[in-house]
Amino acid sequence: MNIGNYLFRKYTQPQRVVLVIVLMLSVAGVTALVWTTGGIKYVYSHSMYIPIALAGIIFGYKGGVIIALIGGVALGPWMPISTETGEMQETINWVYRTFYFVAVGVLAGLSSDTSRRYIERLRQIARRDLVSKLPNRKALLERLQELRNRGALREQNYFLVTCSIDNGMALRSAFGFTVIDAIIESYGKALQEMPNYTPDVYRIHAGQLAALFPNIAQYETEIVMEDCLATLRENAKFQNLSVYVNRHLGGVCLNDTSADPATLLQYAEIAIARANEKMTDSFIYTAEVSENISKQLALMAEVTKGIENGDFLMHYQPKLELESGKVFGVEALIRWHHPEKGWIRPDEFIPSAEHSTLILKISEFVLREVIAQTAKWQQQGLYLQVAINVTGHDLLQPGFSQMLFDLLREYEVEGSWIELEITEGTLIEDIDDVIAELLKLTKAKITVSIDDFGTGYSSLQYLYKLPISLLKIDQVFVKTLPEDEDASHICAAAVVLAQKMGIKSLAEGVETQANLAYLRELGCDYGQGYLFCKPLGADEFVDWYRSHQDYEQQLG
Repeated sequence: MNIGNYLFRKYTQPQRVVLVIVLMLSVAGVTALVWTTGGIKYVYSHSMYIPIALAGIIFGYKGGVIIALIGGVALGPWMPISTETGEMQETINWVYRTFYFVAVGVLAGLSSDTSRRYIERLRQIARRDLVSKLPNRKALLERLQELRNRGALREQNYFLVTCSIDNGMALRSAFGFTVIDAIIESYGKALQEMPNYTPDVYRIHAGQLAALFPNIAQYETEIVMEDCLATLRENAKFQNLSVYVNRHLGGVCLNDTSADPATLLQYAEIAIARANEKMTDSFIYTAEVSENISKQLALMAEVTKGIENGDFLMHYQPKLELESGKVFGVEALIRWHHPEKGWIRPDEFIPSAEHSTLILKISEFVLREVIAQTAKWQQQGLYLQVAINVTGHDLLQPGFSQMLFDLLREYEVEGSWIELEITEGTLIEDIDDVIAELLKLTKAKITVSIDDFGTGYSSLQYLYKLPISLLKIDQVFVKTLPEDEDASHICAAAVVLAQKMGIKSLAEGVETQANLAYLRELGCDYGQGYLFCKPLGADEFVDWYRSHQDYEQQLG
């Protein structure tokens, strides 16, 4: 602590008593010094300015005046000019000196009071958002530390709710930079006025709020989250307009006394990220989620190294005509063989990669590997259309289409031998941009199909606009055929829809003869699954394909 912080800080009552005693002893010490050195005619009397100035700085102008008067009297009527001659002062002398003492005490006190008010103002500014007037992140951290120090976080069951505005860039682009401030201000006021609750509300980021709720039991946290969602509506008012706010809420029970305030806020960020990832409005933090995210981040850090070291490879699974049993194409599936963790499933790293620039690295690897393999197979006389799994996120990555065109030219492969399988669930976002990209690709004769049909959220009104040639029925419906009546209805509807649209249908996950027979009965065109062949390495697939052709010839 520097001298300024020490002098201008607030003192407890015991500390004030000690300081008064010290100042009085200082006055007595200066008085004794003046007496022992020969009297008032020497300069030692000026030492009295020190306790007077300190009194003014520590206790303000009132304290400075009191010590000045005491010091003036101490060096006044009974203090001689010279202790050797015993000559006493004239009254005007010590009164005039006391006046100067008082003046110094007042000036020191006023200076101290002004500095103290200025420092307090700076402290308030450092802990408050100037626009919304709400306490800021620093204030919240200090409040959490205070509650943690006295054990109140656990004893009083505090619950922290954070709200993040995730479409801030779009809002600012449409309405200007003041729109976020206006929404934050209205949200903050709404939280403060929530019935049945008394939360402390903070603005912890430009687009984030936090509400600290006391006395919330574990079983009440879901109710609090629902009430907060109802309070922070998606449609907010701005300049008499109704604007859509894409907000996500994260909740944290503050009963982990081992975690520091910064870590508790990190938990809230994790909860918001989880809500965003799961496409839900809110999520309450759990330790398991944090552990999974840490593992996921560590795994993502190894993707680039894995690609460079050759740990990623492609497997291929054939797609067959259900009536004839002929192979008409293959699906390329990425695999990761980690040197320490072994085989890692695509669903363990692809979803996270899609939210970062890593997806473009993975996509480039997949496209290059598959197109190079297609060229190699064609040199061997094996002409099959190869399907590659992509998402709407892939298509909208800058440079994706151009990268695909460049690779086709590099390996001298025609676009008609490549099929892009787009996961249905990713079509809901930026559908118009996705359609534009797909039209660009189909002009290069690249085939487009909808993968995992029936499990996503795409609207049927968009399907007829998409330049697609095939619908792939997800394996979750196929595996239970024909026993599962609901799954049967979905598969039948998908086949009929494909027929009405003039495109083909393919069933994934065909594993039994019963699956196959029922799909043939429905009129499904194609199938793939373990009944025919599991995904294989490129060379293994060629061996399987040759033997399958021999089998077809024997049947023919």
